Amino acid sequence: MSHLDQTLFNALIRRGIDDRDLHRRALERVRDPALQILLFENLQTLDSLIADLQAQVRADGSDPAQRGTPTGSLRVLLADLSTRFSAHRDTAWVQCLARHECGLLHSFERRLQRAGHTEAGLGRQLDRLYGMHRDMHCLAGTTHG
Repeated sequence: MSHLDQTLFNALIRRGIDDRDLHRRALERVRDPALQILLFENLQTLDSLIADLQAQVRADGSDPAQRGTPTGSLRVLLADLSTRFSAHRDTAWVQCLARHECGLLHSFERRLQRAGHTEAGLGRQLDRLYGMHRDMHCLAGTTHG
């Protein structure tokens, strides 16, 4: 793995950790049992995605990222504050997560384009993210990508 690939993978790991942290906060806050199940499944997907990327970096003899970004922590705080006072808290969380899913997916796509190649492992990760993306936008009633 080149230095560019290591940097790419670690950036994706950090972004995935940010999104996972946001899902964890949402899971603690939403009330609908079906939504809780979906968020738990998304957490498992994100855990797997992060672990796979970390394993790829580790297999190359490098140190994978273990934490998210400072911006990610701020996003969790802002999402918590903005949804706390919503009359429809679960809906507010779904809309917030849908927006962040777009960001994570686009981050993956942009970083892959910048790297100039697609690794088989990253293609599988993108498939997972597309599934989460469709689920959240379906629940949010949005179609933006």
